[in-house]
Amino acid sequence: MDSVFGICGDDWAIVASDSVVAYSIMKLKSNEDKIYHLDDTKVMAIAGDTCDRERFASYIQRSLDWYKYKNGYELDLDATAEFTRTELATAIRKGPYNVNLLIAGYDEKDEKARLYWLDYFGTLQEVKKGAHGYANYFTSSVLDNHYKKDMTLDEGIECVKDCIKELQTRFLLSQPGFVIKIITKDGIKVETVG
Repeated sequence: MDSVFGICGDDWAIVASDSVVAYSIMKLKSNEDKIYHLDDTKVMAIAGDTCDRERFASYIQRSLDWYKYKNGYELDLDATAEFTRTELATAIRKGPYNVNLLIAGYDEKDEKARLYWLDYFGTLQEVKKGAHGYANYFTSSVLDNHYKKDMTLDEGIECVKDCIKELQTRFLLSQPGFVIKIITKDGIKVETVG
């Protein structure tokens, strides 16, 4: 029942996620942050079962921390996405993670922001806009209508807020709160809606 979506401009990326944790017909928590910080300019938004989401996010975060400790530098954004894809694909035959995710970040080498779409099979695609979970049914048209090649950050924020409004208006299930993370060369800014 998770909603995760994002949009990317030339030098910024925005990822949003609902903040509700539900089990069957019960709401367990309404302030969960499903967007995990990988480093100062990279985030990973995950939709999926709560235990798989927590386990996979923790595994990826610790693996990237270990890589930085061992080698003295962090993986760049492309390598982080490829590493995550490989881990998802490898897990299919061992004990798959039921997670779909978006990885967003600012690549300091190219001075560009990027957004990657990954599903639980390990399919990886660089995109300019994307969604997972039920958000995909409601936000894809909003993202398509608002997206343009030279969007400004303010236009991107407005687009994300329109997506949230669409979900809160049309989606049967209650998703009153959302976490929004804005990634630029200056780092990650966090906002909440609802």
